[in-house]
Amino acid sequence: MIFALNRSLILSALVLLVVAICVGLLSFGYAETPHDLLGWSSKIAFLISGIIVLLGIRPILRALHFITFAKYWWFPWLDGEWRAEIRSNWPKVQRMYLAAKGEGLKFDALAAPLTDADELVTMASVTIQSSLFEISIEIAPDGTNKVSRTRFVQPRWARPDRPELSYVYAQLDNAVLAPTDTRQHYGAGIVEYIERTGELSGHYWTNRKAQAALNTAGTITMRRVAKPSLLARLRHQISLKSLD
Repeated sequence: MIFALNRSLILSALVLLVVAICVGLLSFGYAETPHDLLGWSSKIAFLISGIIVLLGIRPILRALHFITFAKYWWFPWLDGEWRAEIRSNWPKVQRMYLAAKGEGLKFDALAAPLTDADELVTMASVTIQSSLFEISIEIAPDGTNKVSRTRFVQPRWARPDRPELSYVYAQLDNAVLAPTDTRQHYGAGIVEYIERTGELSGHYWTNRKAQAALNTAGTITMRRVAKPSLLARLRHQISLKSLD
């Protein structure tokens, strides 16, 4: 997630950290001259490495993100479970495919308007996990054996634009395949974080069966799964005990 910051800000933060450590050493009498500071160089490097290792622990990073209000100046914390609504143009692609084979009505994709019948809506469960250096996204469409896992995720927040994630993923399907499908395909997407609604929304596209010009594209909207409140969890536990 650190890559949501621009390089100059990261460099400035590292410089400020080193300067702060050096000032602390001079202020508390652990070093009196620049030569003394050089003697501390290996210890300073070890300390910075230790800080980076600690921030690599997700609960510690989450706590730091919370207490520093990092969602306002760094990047929103997106970890957790989400529900996705995926809209694909596959029905329109399929109409062109069947028309080309002579098995369907004549169809002009440029002239024909997009209708509800030309959009395939799929619901999916999404898991997002963040660490100091990376973000991973896993998407599992409902009622299938398919699973998509990201190979690369790049967070970006160039104000006044919204925070966004750009990602590349691979999807594997272990079910029996249709002639128009592939066992594995790759895709990419860009989603924006809409603070007002708490949604991630954007577009995706794939190379699915691209050699036959059947690759797809569409939109994706993700909504965070609300966790039950502490009171609701306590009531649920009490009700389970009462049934025993």
